[in-house]
Amino acid sequence: MLRILWNNMEVSSMLLEKLVAADIGSRPVVFVTHSMGGLVVKQLLHQAKAENLDDLVNNTRGVVFYSCPHFGSKLADVPWRMGLVLRPAPTIVELRSGSPRLVELNDFMRQLHKKGSLQVLSFCETKVTPLVEGYGGWAFRMEIVPIESAYPGFGDIVVLESTDHINSCKPVSREDPSYAEILDFLRQLKSHLM
Repeated sequence: MLRILWNNMEVSSMLLEKLVAADIGSRPVVFVTHSMGGLVVKQLLHQAKAENLDDLVNNTRGVVFYSCPHFGSKLADVPWRMGLVLRPAPTIVELRSGSPRLVELNDFMRQLHKKGSLQVLSFCETKVTPLVEGYGGWAFRMEIVPIESAYPGFGDIVVLESTDHINSCKPVSREDPSYAEILDFLRQLKSHLM
């Protein structure tokens, strides 16, 4: 657990410093994230609140999560054997289901949403993602972030039919729900600001 927290904290700290230096947060902000990027943004906002950078927290009007493992990933729950060629990165291993830190960050975001200051749109994959292709048709595929982890328990959820983890944030057309729904979400946020 410590490794992913350090990585996410390190990345979010660096990103937070750059955002503050660029005066991001003095006006309304919407973060659009994919996968672990959603966890980095959650950590960034949590850290901003702890450091009394209230402008960034209060002006974050929306967050879009594409296949974010709010409560962990099935990939992290796989019983990996050390020594095998197939081993996930340490950051993946630390995304085990039910992680207390993931729950804490999600509760923090839930409170922002509950106060009405933050709108949330989540997208969920429904198709398995090829992770390793082997000889003779052998492959290792899995659903990386199932709906029970992709939905944080608040905000809106869009289930993307026939979309895997990698492609959940890659619309194929303007009619694709992963494009149309986010466009509608951004338009609604804009109309509330006017």
